[in-house]
Amino acid sequence: MATIKIAFATVRGGLDDVLADRFGRAPTFTIVEVDPATGEIKNIEVIQNPGYTAGGGAGVRAAQTIAEKGAKIYVGPQPGPNAYAALQYLGIKVIPLTGTTVRQALQAALQQLQQQ
Repeated sequence: MATIKIAFATVRGGLDDVLADRFGRAPTFTIVEVDPATGEIKNIEVIQNPGYTAGGGAGVRAAQTIAEKGAKIYVGPQPGPNAYAALQYLGIKVIPLTGTTVRQALQAALQQLQQQ
């Protein structure tokens, strides 16, 4: 099966980082490329979020950034209405989740994918 890229809003980035408490103003995004059938991680990339320091439109800019990286799923805090609309328009599925590490959130996202 093909791999899928999942974007996580993070503070510093990486599998052991915690999910950030905001989407548009998250300092970084951790993009994990994973085989959804096996859970095997193929690649991990940490990117800076240009929305973190944006004067306005942070959520939309963040949505565009993860779309440009090929993410099809976003996991993290619930985006604001404009960011949510941008994610939907860009074809990115939103899985709201907070209070956990990227590693744990990845497992939760994979379980949700397998149930569909």
